[in-house]
Amino acid sequence: MPESLPHLEQDCSRRAKGAFVDTMKTLAKALLFPLYLCGVILFSVLVPFGDMLPAALAAGQENVGHVSRVKGVVFALHAGELRELRQGTLVRRTDVIKTGPEARVEITMLDETRLTLGADTVLAVERYDLGRQSGPGAVLLLLTKGAFRVATGQLVALRGGPFEIVTPLATIGVRGTDFWGGLLKPDELSVLLISGSGVYIRNDGGKSEITRPLEGVRLASPTAPPPEPSLWSPDKRAQAFKTVAFD
Repeated sequence: MPESLPHLEQDCSRRAKGAFVDTMKTLAKALLFPLYLCGVILFSVLVPFGDMLPAALAAGQENVGHVSRVKGVVFALHAGELRELRQGTLVRRTDVIKTGPEARVEITMLDETRLTLGADTVLAVERYDLGRQSGPGAVLLLLTKGAFRVATGQLVALRGGPFEIVTPLATIGVRGTDFWGGLLKPDELSVLLISGSGVYIRNDGGKSEITRPLEGVRLASPTAPPPEPSLWSPDKRAQAFKTVAFD
């Protein structure tokens, strides 16, 4: 009998080790199961919103929209890098966009606002934060020359911040609308309300508001008060629309 004691001890040791390993496996499963369950729940939540992930990633990378239509030669300057804009190209915050002769470009922003630029236009996307950043304004575009049309999407409803376009002669403020604007001459700014809530024109001389569709203003000085809006003739409206038309 004494000779069997070592074998008994070895057998007991093997059984104890086996029981310990089984206990650790069970414990590990119990501890890891909540993490596994969280992963399953998170996956099931994110999959239905898969289409929204590219836009969310784009927002985090300072991309604010994409080129939805383009005609002719259009470039964007960003941090010293010049790139040609084609259909589908992403547009970044602080891009300076330049259209060539007879060119057109339509940019659809992340909030579905559509920005159309006519030929020989220079416009910088200074701010377009969609409420992600603090500061004096949510949207700030800088127009140096040329013509544009803006049809706002959901941006104004999202956080109600200012949407402004700064030009050498005046600042145009947008209140959820479709409107046209142009610096067709270096010393002349024209603004036409097409539809929506309205726009305002503000400079050092004062402020004027356009609230009735098909009315507009024209001003030729950064210090003179903007005039009261007036109804534009069909010919004058047609000339404005032609500057941003793709056909």
